[in-house]
Formats: sequence, C-alpha cells, structure tokens
Amino acid sequence: MLRSHLLPLVDSFLGESRRRRLVARVRRRGDARRVPQLAEFPPMVMIDTTTRCNLACSFCPNSVLSGEAGFLGDMDRDLYFKLVDEIARESPGTILRPFDGGEPLMRKDLGEFIAYAKRKGIRRVSINTNGTILVRGRRRELIEAGLDHIEVSIDAHSAETYQRVRNSPLYDRVVENTLAYIEESKTADPERSVTVSFIEQMANRHERDAFEGFWAGRADHVSIREFHQHNGLVNVAGHVVEHATSARPPCPFLWNRIIVNHDGKVRFCEFDWKGEHALGDARVQTLKEIWHSASYRRLRQSHLDGTFDHPYCGPCEDWPSVSK
Repeated sequence: MLRSHLLPLVDSFLGESRRRRLVARVRRRGDARRVPQLAEFPPMVMIDTTTRCNLACSFCPNSVLSGEAGFLGDMDRDLYFKLVDEIARESPGTILRPFDGGEPLMRKDLGEFIAYAKRKGIRRVSINTNGTILVRGRRRELIEAGLDHIEVSIDAHSAETYQRVRNSPLYDRVVENTLAYIEESKTADPERSVTVSFIEQMANRHERDAFEGFWAGRADHVSIREFHQHNGLVNVAGHVVEHATSARPPCPFLWNRIIVNHDGKVRFCEFDWKGEHALGDARVQTLKEIWHSASYRRLRQSHLDGTFDHPYCGPCEDWPSVSK
C-alpha cells in the first residue's frame, strides 16, 4: 500500500485528483507502483569526464561506439568546474561520480578534479575503473585527492575468462593493483571504501562463486550485476537472464540520478550512451533547472501512469534488473 508519509509529496507533485487515482491503482496492483520521492536536487550526478577507454570489452557499448564520429572526447575543464560548483552550492550531499562511458583514469587531471570537488565540500566522490592503469602513482594521486569510493570492474576470476570478456591479458595486473589500492587507501583512511564488481554473463558465470569467495573480506563490497542490453547496443545472445514482467514500476533512474555527457548533454538514462534523448544542455542550463524541467516532469509522469510512452523507455528490456 502507498505509504502515508509520501502522500503530501504526491499531492504537490500530481495534484489531489491524480493522486487519488494513482493510490487506487497502486492498491489494485499490490503496491507494485510505489511513488518515488523526488528530491529537490539529483541525489547522484554522473559526469562523463571522458569517453576514451583503453579496453574493448565484449559487453560494453563503448567498444561499439568508439568508432562513431563525435562519441570520443573529454569534457571541458571549465564545464566540469561549473557542474561541481553547482552541486556544492545546491546539494553537497549529492554523490558525485566523475565518470560514465569511459575509463576515468585516462584523464591525467582526474586527481585534480576529485580534489576540487572535495575542497568544495562535496561529501562523497566515487569512480568506477577497470583497474588496468591503477598503478602506484595514480593510486597515490586518488588517495591524496580524497576519493571516497572506488569500484573496480573485474568480471572474472581467471586470466582466461578475463581475456574472453574484457579482451585483455591484464587480469593479474588488475588484481595486483586492486589489492594494493585497498591496502593503501585503508592506511590513509579506514572509512574509504572499495567495491569489486562482476557482470554475470555466459562467459564468466562459472566463476561467480569463486570471485565472491576471493574478494569477500578483501574488498568492502562485492557487487554481482546482471548483463544489460543497453537498448540493443551490445550482442545479448546467451547473456540475458529472463524475468517475469507482470508489473513494471517507474524507473529509478528518473528519481535518483542525472548524467552529463562529455559534450554537456544531460540525459536521464545510463543506457542512452549517444545522448540521443537528452533533456537539456549543462553548458547553458543548470542541473537543477533541467531536473525540474517540463520534459523531465512529463517523462516521470509517464512512468507513474504506467504508459512508458517515451520512445527510449517504451522498448527498454533492462528495466527488470534496474528496478530491483
């Protein structure tokens, strides 16, 4: 049933009459369509500081799109600083993730970017890396900059499987770099955290248990994720887990994050790698303005109504895993 403490929020967002209809629909569907709470500012901001990557993983859209004109690039430094300034001013508790479609350590000024955000008072800065270039000097740079959390995507527990899913012979280096970062970051500050992740797919699922067993007790978190289709950007044959699709809830992405491409386009979905359905432009708008824009409101409403009539949302096949 719709929780009573959310009703005032629902009234202000939908209006009384719509709220009553929604509550009735939620009760009929056994609370499958709980109304998310819209924050005044995005709880998470992902900034695509670069789309360059040094790997070509079999399951990643970057491998497919890197040859397309306009996809590869670095965010302008001034734009990054503008975005961080707004986050610090509006919501320093927002999680800042200065990465999205590329390998963040490809940027030589990543440490400077992180340090700037921490000086501005942003409380949690997190990145995701493939770990191949997380060497001693870069580890020191991140730790001294004040990075709060790092996730290392490994996706294998053997060199053979790593080669198969990541098209790279650097498995042993990644494990070594990750273990070294854990030790060095914890020495600097025990509160800093490290996650290792594993996207389960046909080529690696036989190593899932061994992966969890090895990293449990070493890393702070072990994340096992499902293979995503990215709206057809990657070959899904044999990789995707089938889901029951009886009641589709609103997508959490619309309430819990906003993504800024390296060229300033602001998108609502992590899977829209090309930014073809951008809802704004951070070069000329504020994030808060975009977050509360009419386009965003209409999109959220279509999810609350259960119509999903946006051209990108309608055919999405990743929603069952995203909505968990």
